[in-house]
Amino acid sequence: MPQISEEMKKMVDREQCFVVTADKTGQPSAAPKGSMLVLDEQTLAYGELVGKKTYQNLLENPRVAVVVTDRQALKGYRFTGRAELLTEGPLYDCFAERFAQMGLPRPKAAVRITVEEIYDLSVRNPGEKIG
Repeated sequence: MPQISEEMKKMVDREQCFVVTADKTGQPSAAPKGSMLVLDEQTLAYGELVGKKTYQNLLENPRVAVVVTDRQALKGYRFTGRAELLTEGPLYDCFAERFAQMGLPRPKAAVRITVEEIYDLSVRNPGEKIG
């Protein structure tokens, strides 16, 4: 399995991430997720606040992609894998606390993504699979 590097982690921490899902018919959807973080070298997570299309798609189809780019550096990554929706436990509590500190409601779920593939989206290596 590929590993999320320190450079990738820094990009996820500072840039906007987009989650790409599809419903059971294959209809795609993309949505920004401001709470994305790297849990470890193979796991991403975010708090699902709204619970609309992305959440519904993940209930039907756990396959997911996360895209992050740095427009100034012309670099980016696409992480693909499987999402798990958690409505209790330590990860959920972590996002609930973070959201409360921002004056937001409790999340619908914490979404833990096991990364199976990573692709380089930089101008120099477009679409190159990493690991």
